[in-house]
Amino acid sequence: MTDRPRILLVHGAWVGAWEFAAVVALLRERGWEVDALDLPSTGSTAGLDADAAAVTAALDARPGPVILVGHSYGGLPITQAGDHPAVQHLVYVAAFVLDAGESVQSSLGGSLPELWHVEEGQVSLGPDRATRIAMVSADFPPGTPAEAAEQLADMFRPQSLASLQGEVSSVAWKRRPATYVLTENDVLVPPPFQELLATRAGAEIVRVPTGHAPFQEDPAGFVAVIEAVAAGSADER
Repeated sequence: MTDRPRILLVHGAWVGAWEFAAVVALLRERGWEVDALDLPSTGSTAGLDADAAAVTAALDARPGPVILVGHSYGGLPITQAGDHPAVQHLVYVAAFVLDAGESVQSSLGGSLPELWHVEEGQVSLGPDRATRIAMVSADFPPGTPAEAAEQLADMFRPQSLASLQGEVSSVAWKRRPATYVLTENDVLVPPPFQELLATRAGAEIVRVPTGHAPFQEDPAGFVAVIEAVAAGSADER
């Protein structure tokens, strides 16, 4: 169909567009136009405003309706940039769905977790490689080879401290329909916290039995969720 929405994927902290590689391939095989965006705050000291500007630029780059998807920290820039006229529907995946004046740090009680190591304006997931591997491994399904956690942990880069302290200034979920993909086996963003945020935002909640990255753990299942959202968003027009 000619008015099929484009899907724009926005990654979380410490990672990059590469985290969506499996679902990008599947979606394209199924005929979807899809892009995955690299945020400037990963590997730098750029803040939330820079990330939101990058999302806006990606929305401006091509005409037509968009399903805007944000994972984890990626929920902030899609909230801030999601009032763009191209955005048809917001999808939050194990994400921080915050209100005006809130930041990741404030939503966590005003301070960052002790295991988030801060140095020179950047935040690392864990103070060392061993800790980082352990944190990643804990979110994997039982039986996952240890090498998988090591490979993934080694791809992580420092995240800008400013992005985690930056306050949301525009709240798209108050004006756009939203779906929240709640990851029931998540050890990084606890499911009760996800439910609290999703409920407050009035989002439709879709529960999936995965850890923090369902698009890696169950790519086909995640694609099915996105396709269902896209079909529903066509009905909303």
